[in-house]
Amino acid sequence: MSSNVAEHAPDGHEELSGLQQGTLSLPKALGLAVVTFSPVLMAATVGALAGGVAGSSAWVSVLAGTVIVTFIGLAIVPFARRYVVTGALYSYIGHELGSKLRTLAGASLAVGYACGMIVFLQALGVYAASFVATVFDLPAAYGLGGQAVIYVLSMVSMAAFAIRGLDTSTRLGIGLLFVSTPVVAIILVSNVFTDGFAFADQFAFGGFSFSAFFFGIVLSATFFVGFESSAATALETKNPMRTIPRLMTLVPMIVGGVGVLATMLTVPVLPAIADATAAGESPLSAMADNAGLGALGPVADLCLAITCYAGVLGFLNYSARVWATMAVDGILPKYLAHVDEKRHTPVRAIVILSVISIIVPIALSAFSGGTPFEVYAHVATLYPYYWVIPYVLICVGAIVMLSRSGELRAGTVVVATIGGLGFGYVWLSAVLNPTGTSYDAMTWAAPASILLALLVVLAIRASSKRSSGESRREVPANRTD
Repeated sequence: MSSNVAEHAPDGHEELSGLQQGTLSLPKALGLAVVTFSPVLMAATVGALAGGVAGSSAWVSVLAGTVIVTFIGLAIVPFARRYVVTGALYSYIGHELGSKLRTLAGASLAVGYACGMIVFLQALGVYAASFVATVFDLPAAYGLGGQAVIYVLSMVSMAAFAIRGLDTSTRLGIGLLFVSTPVVAIILVSNVFTDGFAFADQFAFGGFSFSAFFFGIVLSATFFVGFESSAATALETKNPMRTIPRLMTLVPMIVGGVGVLATMLTVPVLPAIADATAAGESPLSAMADNAGLGALGPVADLCLAITCYAGVLGFLNYSARVWATMAVDGILPKYLAHVDEKRHTPVRAIVILSVISIIVPIALSAFSGGTPFEVYAHVATLYPYYWVIPYVLICVGAIVMLSRSGELRAGTVVVATIGGLGFGYVWLSAVLNPTGTSYDAMTWAAPASILLALLVVLAIRASSKRSSGESRREVPANRTD
């Protein structure tokens, strides 16, 4: 029988309880993770994003991003073999590095998960708007009102599915992924046979620059970042100490491998579709037109909208569990820590995240006046930066933990060092090599918002401690009559 009382770890950290235990098998857990960090969405989008800044050598950026994130996954594996958590990185960091660094990571992750929800939803808006505008001749779908309708209808339905339970979300997400995969694959491969497709040019590095290379890693990392969030469902997974470690390496390798191949198939046609994407058309739909498969363009947009829907749904499940765990710990409002006793889901965290995910992108679109894809690209650039602190800390934590237990090996040191320093330098490179575009603002928006979040988190934590102390003092002594 599950209760709604948090479980205490020896270091004082508390995990979320009240969740349904042991419901996800390895195939289902892997399926949900792959659906959420979708190789289909990456295949359709990463080439246009990374190729737009890194040029013909964009595939090198995607490959480097894959290696770095996989190494980070390897650094997480020892934690996943030791701890069953509901807070993913937030919980792991606290177990080995203490409450102060856990709080710092928590501040970054609290904003990061909200940002991730927004990025996923904006991607849905891009493809759904492209579908509606093309099929129903409603260009207003690209506008503020059209995007608002898409966001509201999508999030309300997804929140309902997430509240019903993890198994419902998993089955729906996996089904949607299988529907969308063939169409994306056909369009990408078809472009190989178009005029001017110069595959070999991607191996001539005459225009290579390190600043563009690292910025390409940032944009490709958008599709990886948060992959370890599947650890938040460890309590709900069968054999979690075997299943979760496997997810930490399989997910980045699957998603990244697809991304590298898709980038090579996309970048050579970017000049041919530049006018269409500048007008707001999705990259995949433009590629369908370029390959003479115009009829598949709307179908592709619909499939990708479906894929994004599944991704948002999966990430909502992960994000809500991490937020609820932070709330149990007292660094987010305690109100969010509630787990519904009937559905075994963190309903309040799901609802609040859904509301934020609707309001913020609407506000961003109203403020910027950009196309859905332009706004999405900026937030997608910001999103990976929220994981710099947690990923660096988890890599340090892996070395510390294995050193304490006498299990540290040279290979682990190399992997953790490359993973941590590599991801950290992704942000530092953006500072040292500004692009001279509006994307540079994202480099500073991340630390500024993390600092603000940290101040809020510390205030909430102090208030939580005061409330707990007052509650203990107000408990009346037992009396006898």
